[in-house]
Amino acid sequence: MGSFRLHRRTLLRGVAGVALALPALEIMMPQGRARAAEPSPRRFFVAYGGISIGTTTNLVVPTASGADYALTRGLLPLGAGALPSNPGLGGEGLDVRDHVSVVSGLKIPWASGAEVPPGGRSVEFHGNTQGPQLSGMRGGSTQQEAPNGPTADQIAGKGLGGDRRVLSYRVQVASYEGTNGTVGDSARISWFRDEANVLRGIDPTFSPEQAYASLFDSFVGPEPSAAAVLLLERKRSVVDLVRHKAQRLSQRLGAADRIRLERHLDEVRALEDRLQTLQPMGGDCAKPPPVGADPAVGGAYEDWSSDGITPLGGAGHSDEDLRAELLTDLIVMAFACDLSRSAALRMTFSQCWMQATPLIGVAGDMHKFGHTAGSEAEVALADCVGWHVKHFARLITRLRDTEDLDGASLLDSTAAVLLFEGGRGYNPEADIQDSAHSTENMIALVGGHAGGLNAGGGQHIVKPDWHPANVVVSALSATGAIPDETLGEVSGRVPELFG
Repeated sequence: MGSFRLHRRTLLRGVAGVALALPALEIMMPQGRARAAEPSPRRFFVAYGGISIGTTTNLVVPTASGADYALTRGLLPLGAGALPSNPGLGGEGLDVRDHVSVVSGLKIPWASGAEVPPGGRSVEFHGNTQGPQLSGMRGGSTQQEAPNGPTADQIAGKGLGGDRRVLSYRVQVASYEGTNGTVGDSARISWFRDEANVLRGIDPTFSPEQAYASLFDSFVGPEPSAAAVLLLERKRSVVDLVRHKAQRLSQRLGAADRIRLERHLDEVRALEDRLQTLQPMGGDCAKPPPVGADPAVGGAYEDWSSDGITPLGGAGHSDEDLRAELLTDLIVMAFACDLSRSAALRMTFSQCWMQATPLIGVAGDMHKFGHTAGSEAEVALADCVGWHVKHFARLITRLRDTEDLDGASLLDSTAAVLLFEGGRGYNPEADIQDSAHSTENMIALVGGHAGGLNAGGGQHIVKPDWHPANVVVSALSATGAIPDETLGEVSGRVPELFG
């Protein structure tokens, strides 16, 4: 072989360039982690609708329990079909029944005399049901819209990542009655305890434009910069260069050196393969395009009548369909980019006066249908429930179709709940049956698969007289946000939700 000598420093300089490639690559990734280095964080979502589900008939609760439950009119958006009479409320091909369970038969107990039971309410209805459901705490002895404890979204925010923001949004812009207010306890969904242990309410954001700015105006996405991409390509070129040079040199080496070099080449080839397949972490996280200017805000109704409020002009709506889509999209991307791990969405005010015509094609406000006799009003009320379900189903679909940080579906790490103001049944305030002012026969929808939730697929679960907060406890427990199965004064999760 003559006097030929392999200069180790020259070859090691190339190898060092390769060996140092991995730390450089990991810098490109959020929080310096490689894909699948650790499981994705868990997320919690809760939504609330300020309407009841029915009066004398039942067009929302499925007639049979178990898996493959038949969709009622009010739950139609969970499936892929659509009613010919109201195609706008169809599932639009979503079909999320495998990911969403319906829990029915729920009940918020009410006061007997002045004593309000644990997790219960006074006999007054409107605004009195949100506190027990969202916090698990009993309300006051008279009408009280604010809860007596922190709400589930705030509890989840602390338990899942206290350094990240808890999103509090609202779809319905204003009350659409009286002074057309945009604040107040009937418009809120989040309460927290401050450092002085004072319970404080949060006025939710109803502007998609402001929500976008808060989340993404200064956001730098996980995509590698141009310099990082150039560095990656240079590292790959160095690997190729070392491999080809070494192969040529191998022909001039002795047997022992050739073996040692071949071993080294094997290591280089393995490193090259890793470089070719390794990608920046982040799943589908990306800075979304700006949402644009908010739709115009509608005014309040001006003419009161015996059967509700009569809409005049453009009153009673502010393109809530579009607002719901934009806000849910922002929540999904905030979860995907790990900007937030807990979000609450108030879809409608308590005692909802929002105009239903632009949403379901039927004239009237949502509150009116719960107080109007006849099958047409019952159908309209079920469609109003269906409008809330539609946007919940859309959120579930977006979560399902969004890749998480570890490459799995974002829905696999999320627990989501949809609650309503009331059910149908006895009204203790007026001492009548078959009333929408009732907290008997309430329902809650639960989506996602965090912590084994809906492990056997979606189903209809009947839990007579269980508290709606038990469903919220189930979702919180699935995410690991609470150390025990307790929210306020309500304990225990729904075992059937976990298969």
